[in-house]
Amino acid sequence: MAACTYPWENISNPVMEEARACLQAVTLAKDMRFQDVCIEGDALTIIRKLRSADEDRSCISSLIKEIKGRGCRFRRLSFKHIPRKANKAAHAMAKDGGVTSSLDFG
Repeated sequence: MAACTYPWENISNPVMEEARACLQAVTLAKDMRFQDVCIEGDALTIIRKLRSADEDRSCISSLIKEIKGRGCRFRRLSFKHIPRKANKAAHAMAKDGGVTSSLDFG
């Protein structure tokens, strides 16, 4: 498991913020050379878009496409929705420092 916080400013759209955190999590996993990665998040909209085979046409489509495109760098990359209540550590980190990315490797 790994977690990190990135101090991003001026992101007014929460969906965009969640998508950027997911992209950062994928980048962190690649940089750490992990092969089997499960990214957990409480933003159901983002998780659904990442699991869907359909092309995304929303305002975050470029981020979704980039995240999906990086999937080929892993043996296994999956995305799992977790309830916000189970994600208290990530919210505490985000409150203190910015956007938080959490990874579960296994």
